[in-house]
Amino acid sequence: MVSRPKNSGCFSVHHRMAVYCVIKIEVKTCWLPLQLCKSLYWQHRCRKKPYSTLVIVCLWDVDKLTTRREDSCIKMCLKSISWGFLSSWDWSIISCRTQERNGYMAEDNLGKRTSIAVRDASGLVFPLGSIHGEPIPPWVSEGREVYRRGLILALDLAVKRVYPDWKLWVEHSISLGYRCRIEGMEPGSEAEICARLEEELEKISAEALPIQHRKLTSGEALGLVGEHSLLPRWHIGKEPYWTNVLEDSWAFAMGPTVPDTSWLTSWELRPSRGSFLLRFPGSKTWPEIVPWVANPSLSKELDLEEKHISRMKVHTVDLLNRRIREDGGRQVVMMSHFYQNRRIVQIVSRLGDEFPAKRIVMIAGPSCSGKTTFTRMLATYLRAEGFGTRMISVDNYFRNRSETPKNKDGSYDFECLGALNTELFGEHVKKLVEGETVKLPVFNFHTGEREDDVTPMTLGRNEFLLVEGIHGLNDSLTPGVDVASKFKIYISALTTLNIDRLTRMSTSDGRLLRRIVRDSTRRGYSATETIMGWPSVRRGERKNIFPFQEHADMMFNSALPYELPVLKPYLVPLLEDVEEGSDAFRDADRLLRLLDCVEPINEAVVPRLSILREFINGLLLDWSE
Repeated sequence: MVSRPKNSGCFSVHHRMAVYCVIKIEVKTCWLPLQLCKSLYWQHRCRKKPYSTLVIVCLWDVDKLTTRREDSCIKMCLKSISWGFLSSWDWSIISCRTQERNGYMAEDNLGKRTSIAVRDASGLVFPLGSIHGEPIPPWVSEGREVYRRGLILALDLAVKRVYPDWKLWVEHSISLGYRCRIEGMEPGSEAEICARLEEELEKISAEALPIQHRKLTSGEALGLVGEHSLLPRWHIGKEPYWTNVLEDSWAFAMGPTVPDTSWLTSWELRPSRGSFLLRFPGSKTWPEIVPWVANPSLSKELDLEEKHISRMKVHTVDLLNRRIREDGGRQVVMMSHFYQNRRIVQIVSRLGDEFPAKRIVMIAGPSCSGKTTFTRMLATYLRAEGFGTRMISVDNYFRNRSETPKNKDGSYDFECLGALNTELFGEHVKKLVEGETVKLPVFNFHTGEREDDVTPMTLGRNEFLLVEGIHGLNDSLTPGVDVASKFKIYISALTTLNIDRLTRMSTSDGRLLRRIVRDSTRRGYSATETIMGWPSVRRGERKNIFPFQEHADMMFNSALPYELPVLKPYLVPLLEDVEEGSDAFRDADRLLRLLDCVEPINEAVVPRLSILREFINGLLLDWSE
């Protein structure tokens, strides 16, 4: 099929394996540097580095494709190209055979396909070929999710073929993979099961089975007893939900999936105790899968949370909604609150056992994990046990603005470790533990200058020193301080709630929803502003927090199974205000789909000492201490 845009010197040629951008060329030689390519489609719309090799096709000879690359330039034969249309016309794709990214050169082994879905003018993502729009490569966040949704459906189909009486559950994310559990799987058989499923997955990929992205009606859903969680609108017979369908495998659609199973060529099944991991490529190494890195502490914490929500029988939104209809969610709220309190008591007990050898408590975690409230709660519990506590703010140890490192775009990088005067911080912590009095600095955020020797502090013999910050688990924050004197706590919001068997709720989405509410109620930010800033927050977490999480002595999960229903009344109007066409619109639409799955809970049932109160206000704690 050939389609020609109006008043342009280009048209696009589509076939099953690729889509080429064709530029009208006549005989004249000139040089086109790669820098100029950046001003074309990919830099303008996708904000990605340009391809290292462009496919150039002569208008009068479409069947002959030629490529050429010399000294980071592309030599093209052309007489004239109308550049004016480039800023407004959506190309289908500029095709390439190789892509250069972060010093890594990789051939796209997914059939050499360079786009996996398309984005319309509003920012929404659609299946490839369903509309004309901006192409989405598989290595960006939206593309990776499209690929993973298809992979999960294919795995479910493989389980149904090989073990027709068993059911697959896709649970939490860990080390570029999803933990998968099969109802009926016997312990000790994991390796054999993975081998059989791998063989069947390869067959399914070779069959190129079509995957549909369509709406599932109430009648169809009610006929799938045991297959689907019955979501609210299915219960009352209202409009259907979007689903992804592969033969008789169905999943609630947070977005589209690949067109067919032939795209699913890069994956790994890794046996684990009582389960297995479905692993897939990451963005930096696409389409390669990075070597496995064990996360035993994180896995243990996730297992504890899975058991907890299973005991409460709220591991899917359907079951959670049933509990909400029964009593407004009160039992789930109370059980969750007491469970979290018990986990804090366990941490306090461990701290007491290791005192005074470990007097420095380092607390770290990603954005909106509840670090501040947890630290205050921990201090209160420790005082109830007869210990004293002192808190020291890492923010007061920022370097002067003139010394602060900068990002590539020239903005200040306040999240990197280099933005802090770690030498001074380590010196003060060491002296405090040794019983000396130090004068702490105060950072003036208006002037960007640190005022030294302001606040005197002495750590008593029966007191803990509490330090909360994103770098808390990194020993480089406290040079000169004995590692044996530190007790490290990692806190995160590890969401384990499933929409259905095959659709999990992202931990990152859970924290983003918290942040949208907090930024609105406390800072006056719009949902658009929060969503647009989220990728930068995530980059900082991947660099400064996640690599150190396994260094923790103990972990604490602040996520609550009922928080989505509590936050829903706050979030829906905020997300509905995101304008169509905004770069935040796609995420807002996806989050609204998620919220549409749960029934609301009145915030009045949330205890005044719940960590969730940090985001909706009403927290009952003495913040003056």
